[in-house]
This record gives sequence, C-alpha cells and structure tokens, in this order.
Amino acid sequence: MRPSSGRQCAVCGAGDERALENIVLAGGVRTTLCGSHALMYRRSRREQRSESELRALFRDRRERSERRREGDELGMSLTAAFADERRAAARRRV
Repeated sequence: MRPSSGRQCAVCGAGDERALENIVLAGGVRTTLCGSHALMYRRSRREQRSESELRALFRDRRERSERRREGDELGMSLTAAFADERRAAARRRV
C-alpha cells in the first residue's frame, strides 16, 4: 500500500489544494481526500483502513453510457423544447 502524496485525493485524484483534507484512517494511516470524499468518509458506517478500501467503497459506480441509455425525463424534455434552436449539421463548428 502506497500512501497518497498529499497533493491529490486518494480516491478521485482531484488536485485543487483548496478542497483537500488530510484524514487519518482506522489504524492510523494518513491520507488526503477531496471535500466530497472526506464527507463520504465521515458519513460512512464502515471504518476504512487503507486507500484501496476507500477507492473500492467510494468509486463512481455509474458509467456514462448507462446514464445516457436511461433516458433522463428532464433531459429529454429540455432537448425537445430547444430542438428548433439547435444548429443544423452543416452549421456546426468542428
């Protein structure tokens, strides 16, 4: 197990230092998490002992292709409402 450098989130790799927190995991292992993953860690009922456990528990379980196929009702309504304003294929920027 290699601890994170402290310059990026151990789970997602976010590197904005303004949003990073140093966390002490169960067993005394120190790691760095972004604000979102630190909040998830604090709300978690399980005690993670390593960065690999954090990544396994907090990884993004959604895949972009799955979300597109679901057919978001609001997204479809917005697309239909603004369909006339969309550029024709010949006028689109490359």
